[in-house]
Amino acid sequence: MSDKRKSRRIASGRENENGFFTERPLGLCAIGVVLGYVFALALQLIRHTWHIYPDGRSDCIDFSWIWLSSNLAMSSDPARLFEPSAFSAAMTSLAGPDCGSHFYGFGYPPTFLFFIFPLGWMPYSVALVAWMLATLLIYLAAIYVILPRPAAVVAAMTPFPVLWNVLLGHNGFLTAGLMGLSLVLTERRPWVGGSLLGLLTYKPQFGILFPLALLVARKSRVLLAAAFCSVLFGITAAIAFGHQAWPSIFHLLRGRAGELTSTPEVLVPFVSIFCSLYSIGISGRIAWAVHLAVAGGVAAMVCVLWAKPAPYALKAAALSIGSVVVTPYVLGYDACILTVGVAFLVKDGLARGFLPRERGTMLGCWAGLFLLTGPIPAIISVVLLGLVVRRAMRCQGDALAAPHPVLESRDRQHV
Repeated sequence: MSDKRKSRRIASGRENENGFFTERPLGLCAIGVVLGYVFALALQLIRHTWHIYPDGRSDCIDFSWIWLSSNLAMSSDPARLFEPSAFSAAMTSLAGPDCGSHFYGFGYPPTFLFFIFPLGWMPYSVALVAWMLATLLIYLAAIYVILPRPAAVVAAMTPFPVLWNVLLGHNGFLTAGLMGLSLVLTERRPWVGGSLLGLLTYKPQFGILFPLALLVARKSRVLLAAAFCSVLFGITAAIAFGHQAWPSIFHLLRGRAGELTSTPEVLVPFVSIFCSLYSIGISGRIAWAVHLAVAGGVAAMVCVLWAKPAPYALKAAALSIGSVVVTPYVLGYDACILTVGVAFLVKDGLARGFLPRERGTMLGCWAGLFLLTGPIPAIISVVLLGLVVRRAMRCQGDALAAPHPVLESRDRQHV
């Protein structure tokens, strides 16, 4: 029997053994989940329990302050963005006093205004749809570039953080999409990948590990591009929205430091290791100690992995998932980043073969994200990092050192 026919028989046998874990059944299940999400959103719209209330008042969701910020940014006095009293009054007028008392200022670096500025030209409802569609396309484009299969794109819309991000109208898709595209292009086009990383500085808490990983991997072009883009982005924002933008945002962020220890009062729960431990009654000092210990271990693991000649997909998976673990300031919608890490994991699995119980564990993590509260998301992130470490360790053995010929060629056809 020829080697080619033997390889086909082996691949066919593996697909039969995998059963549910093949592209067709997974794709069909993913379509069912997405249709369920669409039905749930449509039902909420019909009942006027989401987006717009029967009296015409906007729902108090995160998109409320995003849309309001875009309006204030393009007004004759953009400085009101950074005045808590003025911003709170505008939010009260838009979505009621409860919303005004919670959103008391623009809480992002002024560079984020470049992403949302066009929304100010649109009515609230149109802007929400445009924002969700545009950022969703960036997110799905990143997944497709990582794993160019239609089933992967559909599956990327099924994790619960995706629905949570739509319900809130937040920027989880944009963050995950920019991170995924940056990681892909870091290997192929370093200057472009670094520039996208510079754009991601509107959420600086997710960039803690990137300089460390790029330094140990000697990715100097990526670092230079990221630094140049960040500085240019920041200076342009100060010119466009006023020199007071940066001092005002630093002052506001100092005042928001206490939010990490007041999770019951915020609309969206924090899901970091520190906040998860603190929310179940563990003292702040112990919670910080555990968080910093885990973050230090994850940082060391990511640096070791990026310093070694491991498969790039595993490096990218570790860096994206690790960026969620190390920061104490991560909310439910930010967990969309985990999908990027899983896409890189699956990419490596398709090229080198999956390990026993690996796909079942990933499916269990997907199901666990429906409990998007307490320590569950943090545990899931650590479990996914464990899968990365396991694959990296096995890459040195015969089982994963040589890519499977049929799966490797099938994966290359889509790249």
